[in-house]
Amino acid sequence: MTVLIGLLVIAGCGEGVDPDAGQVAPPDPGVEAAAEAVEELREDAELAPEQEAFWARFEAHCGRAYPGTVSDVTPHYEDGVVGSEMVMHVMTCEEDRIHIPFHIDDNRSRNWILTRVDGTIRLKHDHRNPDGTEEEISQYGGDAPRPGLPTRQIFPADDHTASILPDRADNFWFFDFIDDETLQYGVHWPRFGHSIRVEFDLSDPVDPPPAPWGYEDG
Repeated sequence: MTVLIGLLVIAGCGEGVDPDAGQVAPPDPGVEAAAEAVEELREDAELAPEQEAFWARFEAHCGRAYPGTVSDVTPHYEDGVVGSEMVMHVMTCEEDRIHIPFHIDDNRSRNWILTRVDGTIRLKHDHRNPDGTEEEISQYGGDAPRPGLPTRQIFPADDHTASILPDRADNFWFFDFIDDETLQYGVHWPRFGHSIRVEFDLSDPVDPPPAPWGYEDG
């Protein structure tokens, strides 16, 4: 009888007790997948190391202006550029935005705007009228495919460009740091075989030009 009561007590102590109590639960696959997705989004929001190096090259020239010359051009682009005085000015550098006005003679309408967007670098061409208002054809450009090179980034035409310039939907632009003293900017229009390349002498800074139209107040 005593033995039976003892067995019943032992059996009763086990009722309602989780046999896995004290053990660590296995990882939840859903939670792990969500964490990996968040990490991927974080990584996608950052520039590739090659693009960070490219961005830093521009930042190193912030506040300075440099003379440019046409180094290669097809007939389509010759008018208004060949023989003209060209100056690019790395005017402002912010954490996510670099503003580079491009002056041709007294025309201060052109601006190159580089921004960090969606984990890459975006180039936009901001064109202004003398009164500062935006030109009808403006904000064309595109996003650089990752990762590119530390010295060269290419910007294929985006959907906005294709919508306002349908014939130029295959355009692409580029910046290329040839060496520490030379930067090239160019555009290629494969559909018609048009192209132009402008070379800037980074070893010969010049006085910064007046602010571009529409940006006189910074």
